[in-house]
Amino acid sequence: MAEKVTIGNCELWHGDCREVLPLLPPVDLVLTDPPYGITYQSNAGVGAGTQPITNDGTRVSLRLYRAVIPMLRGAPTLWCTRWDAWPDVWELFAASMKVNGLLVWDKGTPGMGDLNHWGPSYELIASCGPVKTRGSRDCSVFRYNTVPSNKRNHPTEKPVGLFEYLTLKASDGGATVLDPFMGSGTTGVAAVKTGRAFIGIEADRAYFETACRRIEEACSQPKLFEDAKVGAGETAVQGDMLLPANAKVSGAGTASAGLPGYAAGGNGERE
Repeated sequence: MAEKVTIGNCELWHGDCREVLPLLPPVDLVLTDPPYGITYQSNAGVGAGTQPITNDGTRVSLRLYRAVIPMLRGAPTLWCTRWDAWPDVWELFAASMKVNGLLVWDKGTPGMGDLNHWGPSYELIASCGPVKTRGSRDCSVFRYNTVPSNKRNHPTEKPVGLFEYLTLKASDGGATVLDPFMGSGTTGVAAVKTGRAFIGIEADRAYFETACRRIEEACSQPKLFEDAKVGAGETAVQGDMLLPANAKVSGAGTASAGLPGYAAGGNGERE
């Protein structure tokens, strides 16, 4: 059974998103970084006791996409992907909603890949469904530095600034943002920092606990933001007003062992 933890206006589920999504109300934006189908495990982690990302095998990921995409019910969607996964992503989304195009995250430095080939320094974000941008008409290529490896909560963690920018550009203040592959909670942190409600789902217990901790920390930091300026780049993003919130927990189905600091109450993403 899925478990649910509520922190402020964030609803965090530990479980399989294919089971949780039918229980949820409509949302204003889906912003997610799903398993890409490459069985990612960093070179630093190989042989050191680390595990590949949940649901990150190619066939497993495609089965997951086929099940999950129709469950998004045509909501505006920003879906992180790779060049080699994109053809399958395009085909699956096109069956149920409009595919608007691709955004390009310029990471500035090369990432994993063949050391005898050009290092990939970008990732793709598919825009699908009725996505409507706010503010100026920005270019579809934007640069944000990657999260330093020694500061990551997840092997493929995305920078919070990137997800803040995407949240601000594709939703209004007070909107509800969904991430069915929450990972360590970057989408949720970005939602909190920009004044949006958040629903996240994560299958891996360890990453779920990390997401709860990060989102609770974000909620405890009172900050004032304004939506007046939304632009692509490291220093261009500002958000709405954020108020601190305390954590509370409710159960769904059978209760199980709670998280430290929470009462008991709760699928997987790549960040």
